[in-house]
Amino acid sequence: MSSLERSSNCLSVALALACAAACGQPPAANPAPASMSAMLNVGAPAPPIRATNWLNGKAVQIERQADSPVIVLTFVDTSAGPSRGALPALSALQERERQRGLICIAVTDEPTAEVQKFIEHTRPPLTIRVAIDDQGATAHAYCAAIGINFRPYSFIVARDGTIAWHGHPQQPELVQYVEQLLSGKYNLEQAREAVHRALTTEQLETVFREAYASQSWGTALLALDRLLEAGAPKDRLLRYKLAILLGEQRDQAAARALVAEVLKNYSANARLLNSLAWDVVSTDRLYFQDPEIGLQLSQAAYRASGGQDPAVLDTYARALHLLGRLDLAIAVQEKAVRLATDPERQVFQERLAFYRRCQALQANLTAEP
Repeated sequence: MSSLERSSNCLSVALALACAAACGQPPAANPAPASMSAMLNVGAPAPPIRATNWLNGKAVQIERQADSPVIVLTFVDTSAGPSRGALPALSALQERERQRGLICIAVTDEPTAEVQKFIEHTRPPLTIRVAIDDQGATAHAYCAAIGINFRPYSFIVARDGTIAWHGHPQQPELVQYVEQLLSGKYNLEQAREAVHRALTTEQLETVFREAYASQSWGTALLALDRLLEAGAPKDRLLRYKLAILLGEQRDQAAARALVAEVLKNYSANARLLNSLAWDVVSTDRLYFQDPEIGLQLSQAAYRASGGQDPAVLDTYARALHLLGRLDLAIAVQEKAVRLATDPERQVFQERLAFYRRCQALQANLTAEP
């Protein structure tokens, strides 16, 4: 066994022990989370949707008939970025598969007026129904029953009214099992195993949170790598990894290697590239380590979006401002303002005004004040 293999093996053992300790149980080959309820295992009857109001469409009830729709039920918090990021893909999925009998529903316990405003301002328009949860009863019946306390989180309900799969809405398995259900090729045991594997990643999440809180950066990075290998949603994990490498460990070489990998593998993912770019250009402890990384990521996001996403333009303008190119920053920010809608437009206008003030001050500067 090479030194690299020995190191990897030791780290794996350490992670397994840390995982078991964090979860309060002895190590096991494939431990199931203690919070997993047999009542809501894959194949169990799906609880009813208890809603005080329905927005963006008629009420839907879970039925158990051969011609019932396949339902993707996603619990969200529309004020938070992760949920906002997941909803457009669910809306697009429903539009693609509507004729085959798919309905996507978002469930939230937020005030109706706030959710309605969110729907009205979402672009492209949100087409999925939104159920206003009845005092959290639906979330309790689904999420709390399996120990899930974060958003977004999705459940697929089969035509016979049973739970076919559950997990993060950005996991590729969601689309995979929707397709299987719609085409009659669904495999119950395969889905159960997939959910079990995904749930065990919750232990890795626990290890990561513990390591991050204690500033054990090596363990945190290992947990992130294991989560990435397990197919967990990449956006958040890659953002954490870059922040640790660049801001905490100050390992410029490793950070640049990660960015090179991201630019190679996700060159068309404007949302991911922009998130990483914004983290760098808006955080001093990251930007001061390597301003070139912020510029590279913001330029890549611009190219991936075709220069038509106002959030991406806003990020690129900030990168240009930080490099002293106020003329270019103002031009890009002006375009961001033109393309944006409220309330985003107001924030972008304030930044544009700031850049213009900086430019005016710059014009009167001399070497000796």
